[in-house]
Amino acid sequence: MPSLLTEEDSGGTRYLRAGAIPVVVAAIAIPVVVAMLLSVLAIEATAIGMAAGAAAVATLIVLAGRLRPRGKLEVAARTDAERRLLVIAADEVTADAADRVARIAEGAVDVRLVVPVSSRRIDRWLSAEDAARGEAQNRLAHSAGALVAAGLPVSGSLGDNDVAQALEDELRGYPADRVVLVGDRDSEARLQPALDRLDVRYDRVG
Repeated sequence: MPSLLTEEDSGGTRYLRAGAIPVVVAAIAIPVVVAMLLSVLAIEATAIGMAAGAAAVATLIVLAGRLRPRGKLEVAARTDAERRLLVIAADEVTADAADRVARIAEGAVDVRLVVPVSSRRIDRWLSAEDAARGEAQNRLAHSAGALVAAGLPVSGSLGDNDVAQALEDELRGYPADRVVLVGDRDSEARLQPALDRLDVRYDRVG
């Protein structure tokens, strides 16, 4: 049977034609090369898809972090008509500041003192957070002492390093009718996202 790639001699032995070898090599090599290219394209497509997905997720996280929650801050329900004051101490409460808080809190049955822990994100993975908590504990003790000396009934705890989050967290469980920030204007600026949603009276001492 005649063939484009082979020829037969008078004895019946079949040989490749002179120009057949490049054709055979090409017939073997081309499918291999095409398969390799398809694999590379598939891997690159997968990598591109994963990169695009990661970029989309990162974008959503950034947007979510920048969006401010809507609605008023949740405040624990009051069970009586007694006054309760929530003090966020971004700075240590001095004797002078305690006297000013006492005038604001006149008649209050309880003053809740919250001291934010001044730690960075990386500190949460390092022992530096222990130092930050220790410093906050000292500030809590000194601030509570100043408020007690001013004649106020005080209970206290440590809060989130974000003053706005510390306020929001505390109000969920404490029925304050007034909030006081002890701190400077920079601290007030950091508190502003929560203040925009605050539905009780607010004062700053600092």
